[in-house]
Amino acid sequence: MKNRELKEYLSTFPDDADVSYILANPRERKLYECVNVFGVIDAPNPLFCIDVGKSSDMDAEMVAACEEDERNAENIKGQMDITDFPEVLP
Repeated sequence: MKNRELKEYLSTFPDDADVSYILANPRERKLYECVNVFGVIDAPNPLFCIDVGKSSDMDAEMVAACEEDERNAENIKGQMDITDFPEVLP
């Protein structure tokens, strides 16, 4: 995402609207608590740091949404997955 795209997206909301965060690992069906969010003001690019807390399991509706997204993604020609690049895996 480019800074221009972020500004364009944010401009569609009222100035006093809250910002929401969803911290998730869809493959493992986990959600994570958002403890704190802050911007790093001396970074060369816009940078947000999210302090992640305790994990929890996704509910059935979220799991179903993940599964549907995964099925749809499998049908995208040329779709790549991080596992296609083992050299970057931890």
